[in-house]
Amino acid sequence: MTDLLSIEERRLSEQERLDRLRSADERNEWGQFATPPPLAVDILRLAQTLWNGNERVRFMDPAIGTGSFYSALLKVFGSEQVAAAHGIELDPLFAEMAASLWEKTGLSVANADFTTQRPPQNTKYNLLISNPPYVRHHHMTAEYKAALKRSVLERVGIRTSGLAGLYTSFLLLCDSWLEPGALSIWLIPSEFMDVNYGDAVREYLTSKVDLLRISSLLPFRYPVL
Repeated sequence: MTDLLSIEERRLSEQERLDRLRSADERNEWGQFATPPPLAVDILRLAQTLWNGNERVRFMDPAIGTGSFYSALLKVFGSEQVAAAHGIELDPLFAEMAASLWEKTGLSVANADFTTQRPPQNTKYNLLISNPPYVRHHHMTAEYKAALKRSVLERVGIRTSGLAGLYTSFLLLCDSWLEPGALSIWLIPSEFMDVNYGDAVREYLTSKVDLLRISSLLPFRYPVL
């Protein structure tokens, strides 16, 4: 536990340093909004209450940042219950830092655009927790949005709107990375419940998975699914 505490202290320090390297406008374009550590721990505690017995965790975060949810996973579940862990991060600075922080704990980190990745043929995950990038549609090119729409339709069979934020595609594309019965928890904006371009997320949650709960976290920017 001492080692985990020291890594988490370093992670928080590096998170602040990396955030300062970009202006607020630049972080907005990247959709980078760090998850507060107490919230990450609360979400993992929720996951633990929903967990399937003694099955070991195969963890995935497609927007891992510096590893807030992975840190909380180790704190709540314990490293002995984690069989595998994988994170993907687009920002090379954050990907490098996450790899440096957690390399000795078993987390593998790929510096890549998750939306262009395909899951390994023989690997599926049973726990996915993520705070995906909140990139608004006007920060994405027409070509990129068209590619996202094609990928989601091909893999999930759902049509997305060109007005939807990037988090929509993240949520839907993760479906093919998960094994049957996997648990997935998302930290996303509540707008999908009220707007027309939220149809794709609503369709997915009501027809493709067993929706366990929606929790609105008023002190924070996002709700938890």
